[in-house]
Amino acid sequence: MKLPIDVVKINHISFQNVVKKRMKFHYSQMEANLDQFISGIVESGYNLEGPFFYSLNNTPLDEIMDVEMFMPISNTICNLDGYEFSSYFEIENLLKTVVKGNFYTMTEQGFAKLMISLEENDFDIVTPFYHFFPKDGLNYLELLVGYSDISE
Repeated sequence: MKLPIDVVKINHISFQNVVKKRMKFHYSQMEANLDQFISGIVESGYNLEGPFFYSLNNTPLDEIMDVEMFMPISNTICNLDGYEFSSYFEIENLLKTVVKGNFYTMTEQGFAKLMISLEENDFDIVTPFYHFFPKDGLNYLELLVGYSDISE
């Protein structure tokens, strides 16, 4: 596998007890929708485990975002109107890069690095792009995408 120094292979990610919600909105409304997603969980008495992440289910440059937000919780059940609950979430075979600085401009570069890595290795993209925010509040973002090896 040929990868640039700032793109790494991840065998799998997995989380238990994941609350999720899919929605579409203008990219300028991302923060408001994120706040609403998190507060809806917390105000209903559920305990956040983290990390928060979301999938971007359309072209990254579109103004209207098709997003599915995810938050692992410590509770083993969740019955919350407008939200879905999965006891387990797992994705295998991912590529990851880390974005620092201005997320709006640097995220595009991160997408490009991942796409070039997929093309150079003859991999098919099999998941949307996932955006992970650190639990520790540091100023970076992890971008991940699932792949399938065409040659296998």
